[in-house]
Amino acid sequence: MYYRVIGHGGDTAIVLHGGPGLSMGVTWPDLEPLADRLTIVLYDQRGAGRSQLLKDSTRLRAADHVRDLEALRQHFRLTRMTLIGQSWGAGLAILYAGEHPEHVKRMLLVGPMPPTAALYALRIRKLAERDSASGKMVAELIGELPWAVDPAQICRRLFTVYFTAYFADRASAAHMRADPCDVPPDALRNFPFVSDVTMRSLGGWDFTPVLRRLQMPVLVVDGAQSFATADGMHALAGALPNGRLLLIPEAGHYPQIEQPGRFFPPVEAFLHGVWPVDATVEGHRGNE
Repeated sequence: MYYRVIGHGGDTAIVLHGGPGLSMGVTWPDLEPLADRLTIVLYDQRGAGRSQLLKDSTRLRAADHVRDLEALRQHFRLTRMTLIGQSWGAGLAILYAGEHPEHVKRMLLVGPMPPTAALYALRIRKLAERDSASGKMVAELIGELPWAVDPAQICRRLFTVYFTAYFADRASAAHMRADPCDVPPDALRNFPFVSDVTMRSLGGWDFTPVLRRLQMPVLVVDGAQSFATADGMHALAGALPNGRLLLIPEAGHYPQIEQPGRFFPPVEAFLHGVWPVDATVEGHRGNE
């Protein structure tokens, strides 16, 4: 696995990027302020980015990703760690915490994937209703990637369409520093395969039983105007015994980009042990 270590803070956090099948470049640059007071470990997940590429579907299951994260923890000799997951990375964090709760100090889930396959399907339908042309174009470009002579060009077109569909203010996409296309060409061609195989390995998933067992503090963050929020984020946060939901005003699915001034102060407070004042517990304001 290809990894990087950034920062020299007392606590260590592992950042789990979105995808599956992408790289740290899709998540990290826009979360960089978190390295001011933490030691951050980043890695390109199995079969993707600058890690070893895999073509064997039996080695790309979600369970394999969980084992990789545990191997990373052992490599760095971490007794307990903070997990920061975005989108699919949040799902990976949940799966890992369900198997190794003793090694997870707290979790920050940013724009996490929905907690059930049914809610995920609903999210896809809502996106199609909101912008059917973008959804069709994304599907076509993903289909072209495995055979592309210049996969970086296809990748940039793909994510230009994909990211802007997730912003409350599409002009905010211009501020995004993430670059999921800055990886070797073969990794870009392998992205659709890794994504498909890993997601199919989840089957008709329902994280709810796992979420109900987790006792560590978990902060779920999304934009208040994210089309996915109402159906998935409340359900996810509501299933957590020690979880809270923070919705960032005037932001879509990437609040760290659209509203960094409203995102980073409460998130950094949580990562250092303080619940944000505006975080809610089952629909009620936190800190009671």
